[in-house]
This record gives sequence, C-alpha cells and structure tokens, in this order.
Amino acid sequence: MKKNFVWGLLILTGCVSPEMVMQKRTELEQLKDQNSTLKNEVSNFKIEYKVLQDSLKQAKQLFREKAANDNSKVPYLKFKADSVVIMQCRFASNIEKDVYNYLNYARTRPKEFCEKFVIPYWNKNNSYENSLVETMMSLKPMGTLLPNRELYVSADCHAIVSGELGFVGHTRSVNRKTKKKCDEYFAGECISYGMEDGLGVVLQLLIDDGVPSLGHRYICLSEGYSRVGISLRKHQKYGVNCVLDFM
Repeated sequence: MKKNFVWGLLILTGCVSPEMVMQKRTELEQLKDQNSTLKNEVSNFKIEYKVLQDSLKQAKQLFREKAANDNSKVPYLKFKADSVVIMQCRFASNIEKDVYNYLNYARTRPKEFCEKFVIPYWNKNNSYENSLVETMMSLKPMGTLLPNRELYVSADCHAIVSGELGFVGHTRSVNRKTKKKCDEYFAGECISYGMEDGLGVVLQLLIDDGVPSLGHRYICLSEGYSRVGISLRKHQKYGVNCVLDFM
C-alpha cells in the first residue's frame, strides 16, 4: 500500500512516467526471481559441498588404510635397495653376498620366502621344519641386515681357525698365523656347516634341526640386529663352515 502511494505520488509530481513505473516493477520482479534462483543455487552448492566433504573424508580414510597396508612393503623395498649395497661390498665373496641376500629376503618377506623355499621341500615328519613353516607364515616383515667390516673380521677369524682345526662350536681359539686368539666382536653368532651356497646356509640356520633352543633361527629372525659379518671358509670335517656375527 505504501509502495503504491509512493509510486502514485511520483507520477503526480511528474517525476516519473507510468511506463517507467512498469519498467521498474518488471525489473523488481526479475530481481526477485534472480534472488530466488541464487538462493536455490546456494542451497544446492551447500549440498554439493557437504557431499564433497564426505567424499574427501572417505578418500582420506582409504588413503590412511592403504598407507598402513603399504607399511608392510617398506622392509622389502629397503631389501631391494640394500641388495645393491651388498653387491658392492668389497670384503664379501659372491657366496657370502648370497647369504646376506637370502637372509634379508627371509626377514623382509618371510611368508613369501617360506612359500618359495621351504614349503616345496617340506618334510612334515620333521618337527623343526613344521615349526619353521608355522613361524614364517605368520611372521611380520622386519628390517634388513647390512654388512659390517668389524663383524666380518670377527667372523672370518673364527671361520678360518675353526676350519683349520676341524672345530665345531663358538669357543674362540688361537689363530696359527697371528698367534692371537680371535676377537669376539658380536652380540649374536650363528654357524653353518657343510653348506656351500647362500640359500643352503640360510635354510640350515632357519630350520635349526637338532637345536632345541632354536637359537640360530631366533637370531636370524630377530629385530634386535641391524648389522652382520659373514665369512665362509674351508673346514676339515664338513668341507666348509660359515660364521655369521650379528650386532
């Protein structure tokens, strides 16, 4: 009512014409329609924004889950990288490098290693092999072991002396050449006898047949070690012996 009165007053005073009034009314109606359309667009935008937020939240959750699953691949990726380091190790022979790599394979991909190298030759009448399969099929991946010169020197001395004497065991003896007793530089030690290839050495230590404590297996698959020195030398009684000193 007030608006009509104002428009009428403006017309009477000659400020605006009836045509102008109609034009302004039309423009006002258009503005109302545009405002309504804009409100609808804003409402739709809010809905779409919420859907986008929910989708983003779900995507983040999936990414977190995938990242968590991919963490199990980290040790294996490090194994592949460390294999290059091992191949460049100057103090390790080719067979010793194989021991490093097979041992790291067993540590970083225990289930896969077991399926590839243990299960196909599995003697189910052997309790040691049974327990190894059970252990490795449920074992979580762990870090690799890198070569260490000081540990190698320690392992090499014992491998040489034991080989010359035909000795079996961890007790250190006097080196005939240096006239000194081999240093005991290690936190854990494993010794394989009679195995002339890397895979054979690792499998013998992991199966640990005849060793009730399974000490060699536990050391090889322990997360408490990050370095190892490996030496394979001739042995009077078993042909070869391979000493692994861990730290």
